[in-house]
Amino acid sequence: MMKILIINGSVRGNEGNSYALSKRAEAYLTGLQTSGTILTLTDPKPTIREVYDLICRYNGFLVVTGVYWNNWSSPLQRFIEIVTTFENSPAFFGKPVACAVTMDSVGGIEVAGRIHAVFSGLGCWSPPCSTLVISRVGQEAIQASKEPANEDVWRTDDMEIVLKNLVRAASLKNDAWVSWPHIELKVPDQPWPEHGPLNLGTPEFITSPSQHHP
Repeated sequence: MMKILIINGSVRGNEGNSYALSKRAEAYLTGLQTSGTILTLTDPKPTIREVYDLICRYNGFLVVTGVYWNNWSSPLQRFIEIVTTFENSPAFFGKPVACAVTMDSVGGIEVAGRIHAVFSGLGCWSPPCSTLVISRVGQEAIQASKEPANEDVWRTDDMEIVLKNLVRAASLKNDAWVSWPHIELKVPDQPWPEHGPLNLGTPEFITSPSQHHP
């Protein structure tokens, strides 16, 4: 059975639009005879190594987030910063990714495009029709009119299409992917850094004046 990890990036955790969309995705995956597990990024997490091992067990990913000032959520940003150490590793490399973005009225497709770009850099790839953007304005337009003109407005039921493509992509076996040269970071075996400064060993190439003058 395929296993899909639903990454719930909601700032409200197990509340709000992104979590509701994550639960819908979980239900759709059950109907597709696929195992879906929600990872809520505001929840406490085990060590970085344990999160790495967790991600390695999944065949594909659905990333869900709201739009906050034309960007994804702060929990998702922190998650991306930490899993940089997993770049092109067995956690992500060659696995498909889809995304679902909730927004009030604007910014969602730009955020979705950046999510696909970031996860591509981590080693994932995007199947056809693997993006869903659900807006409050769009849902109100659907409710206000049943005319065919609104058929091209994304709705929550379109999640099923995204997930069918994601599951199909996850079932494909392809060992021919080639990684570009990159600085391979060591996956640290330390508690997940939920807050505070983050130093995972990335190169330092700018020094502060205090490092030269006592």
